[in-house]
Amino acid sequence: MVAHQRTTETGRMSERTVGITGPQGFVASHLARRLAHQEGIRVVTCHRESFGEPAALAAFADQCDTIVHLAGMNRGEDEEIYLTNTRLADQLIQAAERSKRKTHIIFSSSTQRDRDNAYGRSKKYGENQLNQWAASGEGRAATILVIPNVYGPGCRPFYNSVVATFCYELAQGKEPTIIQDSEVEFVWINDLVDIILEAIENPPHGAQTQRVADSSLLKVSDLLAKLRSFRESHSQDDMVPDISDPLSANLYATYLSYVSLKEHCHRPEVHRDDRGHLFEIIRMANGGQVFFSTTKPGIVRGNHYHTRKIEWFCVLKGEAAIRLRRVDDDSVHEFRVSGDSPQFISIPVLHTHQIENVGDRDLLTMFWCNEVYTADDPDTYFEKVA
Repeated sequence: MVAHQRTTETGRMSERTVGITGPQGFVASHLARRLAHQEGIRVVTCHRESFGEPAALAAFADQCDTIVHLAGMNRGEDEEIYLTNTRLADQLIQAAERSKRKTHIIFSSSTQRDRDNAYGRSKKYGENQLNQWAASGEGRAATILVIPNVYGPGCRPFYNSVVATFCYELAQGKEPTIIQDSEVEFVWINDLVDIILEAIENPPHGAQTQRVADSSLLKVSDLLAKLRSFRESHSQDDMVPDISDPLSANLYATYLSYVSLKEHCHRPEVHRDDRGHLFEIIRMANGGQVFFSTTKPGIVRGNHYHTRKIEWFCVLKGEAAIRLRRVDDDSVHEFRVSGDSPQFISIPVLHTHQIENVGDRDLLTMFWCNEVYTADDPDTYFEKVA
């Protein structure tokens, strides 16, 4: 994005002021945090209480180059929802009309605008009023963002999103109930904030309506099944689930944000014998596992090969000799490695391998394998290197 600054008549760079209504809301709080790190942006906020005070609302509007209108109500009695949202839109437009600034208003509408419910009708009303306001005066700009179901950390359960409700209930050990198994459009909060930032940077001439593209389309039952699998992976298997696609990664990050902090501690099983210790650090459904071992001086680990498993070794502390030999060859290749200069050694399949502590202190080694170990199918065949 370009720098968030304007050039004055004297050539000096000036600060741009972005106002946010409803700053304690889910989207608004994420937007405000992002804007706080944007150079040349000053953020001012307007709580809903200020809408009932014309002087305070006028003072807010009079200092804003851009106003992102996020204040509103989407749960409650139908009449209250409609009256609240239409009143907020009217009051903001009236304040902008009195302002001496050529203000750009970004209005958060909803895909429910096309539905016959109080919330959808209130959003459609706000769009119409903004279109009229933008067309009635020179320099006025309005961006209407038609937004699908937004999800992400910090979303209020039983209010903003089915994702938030399901995550909250699952993290509490409860079983969510599906009221209607329909397909729902979802957009990740960070993607939405990016779109709002782009709208701030590029005000239109007059009014513009932009439908925010959904990140994904999911049935409610499929969403719940995925979130249930996250709970099982986190609480029962101590494993990172398959989060190779962006939707899964974002949903997993969202789910973890609802899990109690005391539940974020995982204690791996430590295996001890005369050679030292071995324990897992992380298990990944589609990325294998990472584990560590300590090895006493003079001790050798390994002397086995794999037919499909891929491994990488890295000595973090101590001195070691890593030796490899192809199973149908007599030639042994040795790597001398040290924790003072860490390096990864990748182990090819069909190569029997060993690691020996050749130093005078305990050896600390990190291992990565592309598969999670299972006793039923270990793909481990013992054969001495030399």
